[in-house]
Amino acid sequence: MKKIEIVAKKTDRVLKILEKQCPDVVYSAFASALRKKDVLVDGARIKENMVVPQGARVSVFVTDDAIKKDMFKIVYEDNNVMFIDKNKGIETSDGEYNVVDELIKQDKQAFAVHRLDRNTLGLVIVAKTVDAQKELIKAFKCGNVDKFYYAEVVGVPEKQSAVLKGYLEKNADESMVKIYNNKTGNAVPITTEYFVIKSSGNTSLLSVKIKEGKTHQIRAHLAYNKLYIIGDGKYGKNEINSKYKAKTQHLKAYKMLFNLPNNSPLAYLNDLKIELDNKF
Repeated sequence: MKKIEIVAKKTDRVLKILEKQCPDVVYSAFASALRKKDVLVDGARIKENMVVPQGARVSVFVTDDAIKKDMFKIVYEDNNVMFIDKNKGIETSDGEYNVVDELIKQDKQAFAVHRLDRNTLGLVIVAKTVDAQKELIKAFKCGNVDKFYYAEVVGVPEKQSAVLKGYLEKNADESMVKIYNNKTGNAVPITTEYFVIKSSGNTSLLSVKIKEGKTHQIRAHLAYNKLYIIGDGKYGKNEINSKYKAKTQHLKAYKMLFNLPNNSPLAYLNDLKIELDNKF
């Protein structure tokens, strides 16, 4: 955790003051800190976006990954694509602070192809041309891209490897998804495969493979099968997260394998090997 202290330069709402006076910190980190009562005004904790007078001393506690520097880096680039190693705390292409916009600020052509949750680490591919974007979106839609993730879960799975089947239904109003064994409502079929890389007795590191990449698929599907990702505040267990002092989920996209048709202009990606480490 990092403590930030400032003196309000003008009277305004506390989140606006923090956003204006701390441009190197992700705005969402301030909003999260306010919800957790980790914002203090003249020594008193607050929980609402109250108006703060000029001259007031504002303190806020944010996670280290809320600082904007080193939030992503390019690990591979050619004339068509860039592979990005994304940190926690930054969106892929949505929101006020995201990878695509930051690349454009660096005078790079950048077009979104797929997304990775803000608090999920790892590999994202970005197109550099509209044609490459169309080709990649088609590849993801047709299931020609396998995505692999590291997930650290509590306990040891009963099976060393498994193919989990289910149905996922999204509730946009609650920003949640639900998993079912059988088709219901607007639920769509999903498949989540995993194998255990190693176990410590208390936790296990899994390699997880998906094709669909539905919203929160891995987090929700593993949790539905009692494999709770450490640090997941939405689908995990609070007591587990507190025990391991984990503020964000231990989930990282580490590899993509392409199976594009031979006549695709991006077919060379089939032979490209890019793999990230398992550090969270």
